[in-house]
Amino acid sequence: MIRSAIALSLSFLLFTLACGPRPNIAERKSIPSPKQARITSLVEPAGTVTIPLGEPLRVRLNAPDTISVDSVQFFLGSTLRQTLYNPPEHPLRFPIEITLATGGGKTGNAALRVKVLFAGGRHENHSRQIIFLSDISPVEYSYRVVNAYPHDPGAYTQGLQFEDGWLYEGTGSYGSSSLRRVELETGEVVQVRNLDQSLFGEGITVFGERIYQLTYKSQVGFIYDRTSFRELRKVYYQNREGWGLTNNGRELIMSDGTNVIYFLDPEMFTINRQLEVFHDKGAAGKLNELEYINGKIWANRYYTDEIVIIDPETGKVEGRINLKGILKIKDRKSNTDVLNGIAWDQSGNRIFVTGKYWPKLFEIKLQELQ
Repeated sequence: MIRSAIALSLSFLLFTLACGPRPNIAERKSIPSPKQARITSLVEPAGTVTIPLGEPLRVRLNAPDTISVDSVQFFLGSTLRQTLYNPPEHPLRFPIEITLATGGGKTGNAALRVKVLFAGGRHENHSRQIIFLSDISPVEYSYRVVNAYPHDPGAYTQGLQFEDGWLYEGTGSYGSSSLRRVELETGEVVQVRNLDQSLFGEGITVFGERIYQLTYKSQVGFIYDRTSFRELRKVYYQNREGWGLTNNGRELIMSDGTNVIYFLDPEMFTINRQLEVFHDKGAAGKLNELEYINGKIWANRYYTDEIVIIDPETGKVEGRINLKGILKIKDRKSNTDVLNGIAWDQSGNRIFVTGKYWPKLFEIKLQELQ
């Protein structure tokens, strides 16, 4: 009986220890690991910052007075802009306040990263999003019509280029998308290749002896022989949508309806680089049909009467062309759609513009507004 009582008491004690609260373990779980605890804090900028390129960026880093660091590195994007060391004769004191230069970069999103290095190889990172606007105001242009030519009012113009005396035009819409060779003076379509009815044609560009054509949402493009329009091969891209297409003689240049321009390898169709387009007030979105003219990218902005002139190295909008009223009310029908289509005759220094289902194509000269 005594042994049974002792056994029963031991069993109860073990059950109580197993099922009862364990405050020491719970307390340990509530204490963060020293390796995860932040020592420093990025006070300024406190959040996303939008500033013009070239404007100094103030940075303020704080930490307890007892903290000593080996060095602090400041990055904009992948570029190390400044390093502060901590020599014994001039130790760093918190808060650390510096001003970073931001010139010489590109417009768009960039990351500010602050890397704090401690003894023993430990480090902390802080980051903030920086949006760089253009630091220049675009030159504002109007236009003068030099000539007007006939244009097929059944053409939903998506791409346009002038090469060796011919207009090359890509048209869109399901069931009526095509690639065309067009006579400028008469508007006559002298050669055509129709796309499958399941495809919605988009931008085109003549690149050497080839013609490239995008599609809207199918993520597939086509390469044709320039003379025969024979399909040479298909190309595929990751962009959800294809919009405008041009080239700079080395790369294809593509838009997808955002404010981003993509530079593509003409053989692999892979993205070499990309550029976010901004003017001095914000992003220049809905970039559509493209043309490369005298080292600059010209782009229609969808649902506007505006063409923007873009620096292909920085993303800055250097000029804006207001083409409001170029197609007169008397020439508009119920299905007449928006301005879209830019072509450049390099040898004659002529600029042509048209639109979706427009009955006319215009040769224009720019007029700078004072």
